[in-house]
Amino acid sequence: MKKFIYLMDKVNFLLKILLGTFLAISLVLLTWQIVARAVFNSPLTWSSELLRYLLVWITFLGAGLAIRYQKLIRLEFLFSLIKFPPTLERAIRGIAVIITMVFCVIILLFSLQILEIVHLQKSAALHIPMSIPYLAIPFGSLIMLFNTLVAWLEGDWDKEGGEVV
Repeated sequence: MKKFIYLMDKVNFLLKILLGTFLAISLVLLTWQIVARAVFNSPLTWSSELLRYLLVWITFLGAGLAIRYQKLIRLEFLFSLIKFPPTLERAIRGIAVIITMVFCVIILLFSLQILEIVHLQKSAALHIPMSIPYLAIPFGSLIMLFNTLVAWLEGDWDKEGGEVV
């Protein structure tokens, strides 16, 4: 259990670096696209496609990290409105963790089916296999699933956190 948590912490560290790199690349590409369009009157045909795929990867990997560091919206709003007994509140939080894990597994399974369909297709501008952008969905789902499991193993799932909406 401790080895799994340690491994996921290392994976999350690498994901932070990867996400930072993707964000930096996105910023440079977006800036260059604006300059090319406005100054040179020659838009880059491939940059918007690459930006779109980077955004997909950033979204799914970022969601996995957000789960690990409890930065997603949670049930705090419900608990701030209604005062539940501590045991019932803990049970509701536990059910939410189970639902999250089931959701991640469902997304993972369906995304693997989609990968089978799109693996031979090529993107319009970059001519890369469409499985590369679509791979973000199962990869992100696995990260979300594992980070939810880590939060559950560490006991973080039943503590207050997240954003109150």
